[in-house]
Formats: sequence, C-alpha cells, structure tokens
Amino acid sequence: MKEHGFYAAGLKDVVLSDDIEICGDEEEAKNEEFIVANSPKLKAQIYAPEINFYIENSADEPLQIAKNVDILYRAKDIAFDGALDSDYQKPVGKNVILACDEPREELVGLLRQHGFKVIALSRAEIKFVYGEIGDLAVTILSERDEVETEADFFLISGAAPYQLRQSGCYEISGLKDDEILEILNSKSPVYHYKNSTIFDPAICQYQGRRNELRAPCVEVCPTVAILKNDEKRELVFSHIDCIGCGACVSVCPSGALKFAKLPQSVFGEIAKLYAGKIPLLIAESEIESAPAVQLPCGVLPFGIFGSKQIDEVNLLSAMQESGSSVIVYGADVGEGTREAVELINGISRAIYGKDAVFLARNLTELQEALKWAQSSQPWAFSLNEQGLSKKEIFSKRVSAMVGEGSFGAVKSGELLKFGKVNINEASCTLCLSCVGACNTGALYADNSDNSIKLNASLCTTCNYCVLSCAEKDTIELEPCGVELEPGFFNYKMLAKDELFKCIECGKEFATSKAVMKIADMMGAHFANEPEKMKTLFCCGDCKAKIMIKKQIEDARKGAM
Repeated sequence: MKEHGFYAAGLKDVVLSDDIEICGDEEEAKNEEFIVANSPKLKAQIYAPEINFYIENSADEPLQIAKNVDILYRAKDIAFDGALDSDYQKPVGKNVILACDEPREELVGLLRQHGFKVIALSRAEIKFVYGEIGDLAVTILSERDEVETEADFFLISGAAPYQLRQSGCYEISGLKDDEILEILNSKSPVYHYKNSTIFDPAICQYQGRRNELRAPCVEVCPTVAILKNDEKRELVFSHIDCIGCGACVSVCPSGALKFAKLPQSVFGEIAKLYAGKIPLLIAESEIESAPAVQLPCGVLPFGIFGSKQIDEVNLLSAMQESGSSVIVYGADVGEGTREAVELINGISRAIYGKDAVFLARNLTELQEALKWAQSSQPWAFSLNEQGLSKKEIFSKRVSAMVGEGSFGAVKSGELLKFGKVNINEASCTLCLSCVGACNTGALYADNSDNSIKLNASLCTTCNYCVLSCAEKDTIELEPCGVELEPGFFNYKMLAKDELFKCIECGKEFATSKAVMKIADMMGAHFANEPEKMKTLFCCGDCKAKIMIKKQIEDARKGAM
C-alpha cells in the first residue's frame, strides 16, 4: 500500500511533491491502493475531497499550492492514524416495503428483477416504523385491523420526520429508479458501517447519576442512535442508526462523547499544521455541494467529517494554533456549533474587539467571511492537549487569551453553560459528597489544607453537587457565563476546616465540624453512657478499644 495517491483527471495542471503518486485515469490505478487519496476513483483507506476543492478554487501561487496540498495529505494521515472508529457489518436481506401515493410500477418491477421482494402501499397505510436496517418492523393499517410486518428496507415518498429516524428507511422522492436500486444494492446482502462516536461514561453528566439530569446528546440526535433509559440512568447507543453528523459531540458539556473519526486529540494535532493559514472548516458532505468560490491566498480547507461536530474547543484549537480567523462553512451546522461560535466570538470581542470565527451557511456568507478573515492575529497560542479533558483544554486556552487582564463576562447559551458553586462554610462539614459528585474536576478536595476548592471554568452547571449535598441550604449553583478574569480559571477556596484529633491517641481522623455535628446529634442518646459519648471523639481504632474494654468490664461485673 502506498501513502498518497492523486487522481488527476479533469483537474488543471498542478505541481505536486514527489511522494504523491499521480494517476491520470482509473485504469492506471486499478491495482494500486493508497492510505490517502483525493478522489474515490482511487482505492484508498481515507479520502480528502478538500484537496480538489482547494486546487480548483485557490488563488495561491503554484508552488504554494504544492506545499499546502502536502499539508492536506499530512492532515488526513494524522486523522487516519488517530481515528477511533471500528468496522462492523450486518447481513441484510431483500425485503422492501414501499410507501408511495403515486404508482411506481417500474420501480417495483426493477427491484423485483434484482431479487428484491416488494410490498407496495400508500402512505396512509403506514402507522409506525421502528427497528434498524435488516430488522425493521412496519405497522400497517388495514380496514379492520393493523398488522406488523418485518422488512429489511422501508422506502417512502413524502416521509414524516419520524419515519426516517431508523437506519434502512429512505426518502425516495426526487430519486430515479436506478438510484434507488443502487442504494439498496450497496447495503444488501451485507451492510458495512462504523461507529461514529466514542463514549466515556466516567465523565458523562447523565450516565449512572442518582438524579435524572439533562442529556443534550439525546435531545439533538436526529435519529435513534442515542436514547436514554431513565430508570437505569443509562445512555443507549445504536451505531448502525448513527448518520455521523456529530451533533451529539458538539453539545456534550464534559467531552464524554468524542467524534470517532476526528477526536479532539487528533483535531488539535492537525490544527498545528495550519500555523499562519486561515482554516476553512468544511465537512466532506458539504464539499460536494459547496459553491465555486475563489479562496484568497492563505485560506486552506480543514476537512472534517461531521457537518455538526464542531464545538467550542475545536474552534479554540483552530484559531489559536493557526493564529488566524477561522471560517466554518456548512448549510446544516447544528445548534451546538452555532452556540460555540457565539461563545468564542463573545470572548474574542471582549478581549480583542473583533470576531475570531465566521460562520457561513451559503455562498454570500462565505464570500463575506473570506473577505474579513485574517491571519497573524493576537490570539495565536500553542498548547499540548495530550491528556487534557475537553473542559481543561477550554480553560487553558481561554486563560491564555485573558492573561492577567479583566474583560467582563460573556453569557453562555442554552447548551453551553458555565457557573460558580457557592458553599455556606458555617453548615458545611466537608463530607466531600459534592467533590465526589463532580466528574469534571471543577470541585477539588485539597488535602494539604483540608479545603474544598472550585475552578469555575471546569463547571458544566449539571447541579449534581447540589443534589448530592447532605446538608440543607449549604451549597448552591450560580449560572454566570464565562468570566474573563484570571480567578475564573484557577482554583478558589470555598470551604475549609481543621482536622479533629482523637482524644485518646491524638491521630487526626475527621474534620472538626463533622465530629461536632455527630456529637450534637448523638449527645442526647448517649447522655447516660459516658463511654459511648467518649467514642464520638475517637478514631476508629480507639473507638473499638473503648467499647471492648467496656464489654470486658461489664462481663466482670456480671460474674461477681
């Protein structure tokens, strides 16, 4: 297998480096296989359609184009090496249910000629569809009853949104008969797919929690790829139903969900290749339909895989590693991406007086963004993101922008939230339930001074610390947005106590407030039992010794 292949048919003459093998036609390359290629006309592990998009539209000089094409190949090399997706397959039969109000005899005949069994119905006869490709269940209405029929595929013209949420369900209005046949043949008898997400339950804000909290990933998923089981507090994933849009990743507050083809660790490494360039973030699915537009010198496409995957950390990495404005192009960006753009621009306007990110959803907006985007910006900063969580990367990158200054606060949206925790020291016993409840590291138990500390920039406002507190009116969550001052990104003390020393051996074993609270609660019960009262102020070892000694003395008295 060779590294880089370039399919040159139909492209203008371009100078490329020697390590790229140029193929003039498909016949020339039919026996070759590459790791990265610019076109599906070549057999490759991963494709980079942004290469052709760049060559066809860039105003860069030929030598600069050659250098930048090398960068695009290297970017896809990094993406291929760092991808976390896996291959799956499933046997799929040839049973088709076709729901259409217009006669489609030619389509039915064509499908049957190729071995498909077709049941043709009107849309009104379809009540419900559930399941997945190869295992669909369609509820069909009849005059007297309703029946459930199994199918491998469900084709419908004029579908309601819920009828397309499962894999194996396709809207066919506007498609030619041979195009429909091609879709079915590509998925039967074996359907190949990959996982688009990687899930870390340890830092999920929903999974395994005692209380029911929000699961924004479920709310934004356009299919049934992510569902939640509220009884078990579990997220349920169906990779076969996932369309790889990345919407769930963009709204995940903690980074528990990663985009398998382009996790943040890989995105950040690729971003470093764009130093001095103006990154144009564009999804593969958008490149084919992207309008022809001249890319000014210095603008370089940054190929991504999910049209809705971009989040606030992606944007920070791209703008700081490149030292430039960032353009996000896509007609179908998700709410998470829109909020991320608003948040980052709010921060950059407060600190630098200008936008850092331009969101373009059509040709006019793209042309405007290309006009205003600039390189050599003051937010240039490089960070080693290895081993850092999503929240930690955000904290360190924005902290670098703030420096020692103070620039007010930026409001957060409905999906991207930030907040501060306040603790009433008078009633807090430092039991650390709140710290144990926090899985982003926002709350921290500092053993060096027996305190609870907060880094507000790591808080997702999940409110689980408040729900986990055993004391009444002791802890509260205050939504605050992003405060652009140094203290917001550092740990600040919320509560502190001294350790209580065992009255027998002098060993420190608990906080003073915790010991005194238990003593106050149990004092009335042990008023006539001095030994038990004494144990309330003892460590575990001495407590046992006192009680054993008391039992021995009682036994002796009973024997006399």
